[in-house]
Amino acid sequence: MNLQKYIQSLGKFATRLSPALIILSTSSSQLLAQTSPIQISLKFPSASDRGAPERTVGGGRRGTSCITLDKGKPSLTALMPTRDNVGNTTSDTPSLYVYVPKNTAKTGEFVLMDEIGDEIYKANFPMPNRAGIVKLNIPKTVPLKVSQRYQWYFTIACDLEDWSRNEFVKGSIQRIALSSSVNSSLTKAEPLKQAKILAQYNVWHETLDKMAQVRTQKPSEWKELITSVGLQDIVNEPILDCCQAKP
Repeated sequence: MNLQKYIQSLGKFATRLSPALIILSTSSSQLLAQTSPIQISLKFPSASDRGAPERTVGGGRRGTSCITLDKGKPSLTALMPTRDNVGNTTSDTPSLYVYVPKNTAKTGEFVLMDEIGDEIYKANFPMPNRAGIVKLNIPKTVPLKVSQRYQWYFTIACDLEDWSRNEFVKGSIQRIALSSSVNSSLTKAEPLKQAKILAQYNVWHETLDKMAQVRTQKPSEWKELITSVGLQDIVNEPILDCCQAKP
């Protein structure tokens, strides 16, 4: 299935998709060897479009959604550093994290598309019965290539018959290459230090994944990272052990 056919299948709510995603140049994808910054923290580099309301709104029609919002909590939200949900990875099989509010849906769907809009991966999975953060893994069967952008969609299937009632969030991911000196530093570091180094080089997906692994032991550092990208409303939400994809 290509991008055009997939968008058509989403029904009316697909018309709310923005016409374009931020394009990252190939030259910026190849980071040259450089000295690590002296000041290292978990505050992710700032972005001009951070924190806008669009990042917390699903695609379904208001009033007919299967989502129930808790007071002070957002709707379906990708844990990403920008409004347009654009992020860098150094892995060929990175993970994505999405906050899922309370809902009555039985099924979720994750779709990954390549640069030309062709679907390269689709998986369905059972939805959790409580609010929380879910982790989605890109499998080894579809390894990401360096310098290429991929578009992804995460959909809560509120109505399997009428997809215009469904809720979705979408974004893009690009794999970049770090210098050999930075990779050497990462190899020698423990997870928290790895996250701090990766944050300095604008590598979102591995920064978040490393911190998710140690958030119980390092709650203040987890809070620092999540708050720095405007996601403080879900900083205490649990990471749910659920949603294993079934291709």
